[in-house]
Amino acid sequence: MAARTIEEAIELHQRGRLAEAEAIYVDLLRAQREHVDALHYLGVLRQQLGHHDHALELLRRALELAPRNAEAWNNLGNIRLAGQDLTGAEAAYLSATQFKPEFAAAWFNLGNLYRRMQRREEAVRVYRHVLELNPRFPGAYEKIALLLQRLGQPELAGETFRRWFAVEPDNPIARHMAAAWSDQNVPARADDAFVVTMFDRFAENFDQALTALNYSAPGTLVSALSEAIAFGERRLDVLDAGCGTGWSGPLLRSSARRLVGVDLSAGMLAKARQRAIYDELHEAELVAFMRAHPGAFDVIFATDTLNYFGELGDVMAAAAVALKAGGTLAVSLEAEPPGSVETFRLHGHGRYSHGVAYVRETIATAGLALLQLEPGVIRKEAGADVPGHFVLAKSVSAKSVSGRT
Repeated sequence: MAARTIEEAIELHQRGRLAEAEAIYVDLLRAQREHVDALHYLGVLRQQLGHHDHALELLRRALELAPRNAEAWNNLGNIRLAGQDLTGAEAAYLSATQFKPEFAAAWFNLGNLYRRMQRREEAVRVYRHVLELNPRFPGAYEKIALLLQRLGQPELAGETFRRWFAVEPDNPIARHMAAAWSDQNVPARADDAFVVTMFDRFAENFDQALTALNYSAPGTLVSALSEAIAFGERRLDVLDAGCGTGWSGPLLRSSARRLVGVDLSAGMLAKARQRAIYDELHEAELVAFMRAHPGAFDVIFATDTLNYFGELGDVMAAAAVALKAGGTLAVSLEAEPPGSVETFRLHGHGRYSHGVAYVRETIATAGLALLQLEPGVIRKEAGADVPGHFVLAKSVSAKSVSGRT
C-alpha cells in the first residue's frame, strides 16, 4: 500500500497537482518519519513552491538516510543551483554521477552548471558524455554547438549541428541549423515549427535577453515612422507583425486606435497578453494572417520578424494586401555587408540577412512605394553591432520612389 501511495503522489506531482501530492507526502511522513522518497519529493515540491530552506533540509534528511540515492543528489544539485550555491550544486551533481554513472540527466545538469560558470571546455566534455549515454538526449547537441561557437571553433560547431540533424532529422531546430551551417537545403524561410519551438522556449526570459543585447530596432523604427507620417495621433489601425512578448507594443499604443498583434508562438503571446495593451492578439502565421485581412491596417510594423524569412516576395505581397490605401509598412531587416551581391543569406545564428538591391526589388514587385531604406544597428551580439536596414514603404498605386541609402 505504501509503495502505491508514494507512486500516486509522484504521479500527481508530475501532473502539477501539487497540493494533492503534498498532502500525501506529509501523510506518509506522519506515518513514517524516515520515508526517504517522501522526504526527497516533498523537498522538490517545497522548492517549487519557493520554500528553499525547507527544501534543502528535506533533501539533506533524505540523503542522510540513503546516501547513495543518485536522484536525490541530482535534485539537491538543482535546489542548490536555484539558491546560487554553485559549488554546492557541483558537489551534488558529481555525487549523483558517481553513484549512478549512467545517469544522463545528472551529467546534463552538470554540463549546464559548467556552462553557467563559464567553464566551457568542461561543459563540452560533459555534454559529449551525455550523448555517449543517450545519443538523442534533448538539448545536448545544440548546447555543444553553441559553446563551440563561443570557443572560436565554428567548423566543429557546424559539424555538431549536422550530426544532430543526422540523429534527429525531424527536429525542426536541428534541420534549420544544419542548413545554416552547411549551405545545403537552405530553406526559403524558417519553417513554422522552428519558429514556434525556438520562441516558445525563450518566452520566459526573452525580454531580459533583448535588454542585454541593447535591442534598439523598435525605437529606431518608430522614430522613422514619426518623421514620415502623422504617427502621434491615436487614430491608426496598427498591426504588430511578429509581436513576440509585446516589446514594441508600448511604443505603438499611443498612436493606435486599434492595436493588433500576431505571432506563431503561444508562449510569446502569453507574455504579450500580460501587458494588457493590445486590442487583439492572434496565434497565426504572418503571411496567411495578412492575406486574410485585406485593407485592414494603416501601419504594419515588424522588427526582427522578417529576419526569419529569406525570400521576401510573399511577405511583402501579403503586407501590400493587408495595408489600407496610403498605409505604411515599417520593417527592420538584418543587412548583408556593403558590396555583397547576395539576395539573402542564412547565417549560423539561424537568421537571414538581406541585400539592399533585393529589398528594393521585393518592395517594388509588391507594388509598394519605398519611402526610406536606411542603414542602422539592430542590436549587439557577442559584443559586436548587428547591422540592419530600416525600411518604410507606402501602399500607393504610383510607381515606387527612390529611398535613401
